[in-house]
Amino acid sequence: MEYNGYQYEPRRKKSGVGASVLIACTAMAVVIGLFAGVLLMNSTIQRNSAAEAQPTATEAPALSVPTITTEPAQSAEQNELALAPATSGSTSSGFAYDGQYTRAQVVELCAPSVVGIDATFETTVSYWGRTQTYDQQGSGSGVILTEDGYIATCAHVVDGAKDITVTLHDDASYPATLVGADSRNDLAIIKINASGLVPATLGDSDMLTVGEDVIAIGNPLGELRGTATGGMISAVKRSITVEGSTMELIQTDAAISPGNSGGGLFNASGKLIGIVNAKVSDTSAEGLGFAIPVKSVVDEISDLLQYGYVTGRAYLGVYTQNVSLSDGYGYYYYGGTRCVQITDVVSGSAADRAGLKAGDLILEIDGKTVSSNADLSDAITAYNAGDTATLTVRRDGSRISVPVTFGEYIPEP
Repeated sequence: MEYNGYQYEPRRKKSGVGASVLIACTAMAVVIGLFAGVLLMNSTIQRNSAAEAQPTATEAPALSVPTITTEPAQSAEQNELALAPATSGSTSSGFAYDGQYTRAQVVELCAPSVVGIDATFETTVSYWGRTQTYDQQGSGSGVILTEDGYIATCAHVVDGAKDITVTLHDDASYPATLVGADSRNDLAIIKINASGLVPATLGDSDMLTVGEDVIAIGNPLGELRGTATGGMISAVKRSITVEGSTMELIQTDAAISPGNSGGGLFNASGKLIGIVNAKVSDTSAEGLGFAIPVKSVVDEISDLLQYGYVTGRAYLGVYTQNVSLSDGYGYYYYGGTRCVQITDVVSGSAADRAGLKAGDLILEIDGKTVSSNADLSDAITAYNAGDTATLTVRRDGSRISVPVTFGEYIPEP
């Protein structure tokens, strides 16, 4: 896909709808003329397989795990009470003790927890035998998790950036460092050297109901930091298929624009229930925004804070490429379908220990057909490190079964 006119690894696609999904973080101002990045729904979007080799790395140094403010899980009965209009009095700031706040109160309470993010990416373009490197600017949003400067955002906002700058609600700016990113859930944690910040309180996104009021706060267009837009929950657990991986997202009709990615979606109690990450961008569709439900990624956020990556992910340790019939492999071998060919095996990896070799054609994993890198990635995500699966491969014209015990995926430091 393109982000603002330049090719980036495609990030989001929604299956089953004839529209385009816009990754809402995209910057409006860049070095060379740019425009918003769009993902075509129902098109074939591929990335390098999740099984693609990442050189084995030593474990990232553990960080002291900050305390994240969360609200306790509620029963359905408690949730109904929480949604009742507030009538039980007010705090010193004029907020009700229980129940819903007004929209103005939610914004006053939550806006200081949302930041603007500016990121600089180094981009290389080759043309006419020449290679040129230049800087491209991107913008997004983030949500403060701790008083001492840990901030959640979307992976596509900051992953790969060489410089990151955070601007707080009071206009103070700080350089930021990337603590860790998880492209599978489109999450990242960054850190600024600051204290006394206002962290968001994580709400129970599992208790959301369609029709419930929500407010999105973010940095649309990379220029309008602190913008709040109101709407409601349009759907919960909306399945969005992206590059062979499926995410269950919150759908809202609150206005979402480029630059909102990484910003907060708050309920009427002022709790963070979603991290905005995408919208549908099409002339025939309006009010279709999406956010990552925070309850579903609490463990991932905790891992990113402590280790810089999500632990326990299955790792095969191969480089692969899609192979089609035009590559010279006949219908006899795999019924006229496509498969995945191993081009290299990482020394010492799970694949290496299992005896997989460059040139092997991966046909199935535990009976599930593998016809592309996306299929392979999707299949591997169903396993954890230490799990065992049987790969069916074609080697030298023979079909063989290879048991593999997955290692743990540890990204490069």
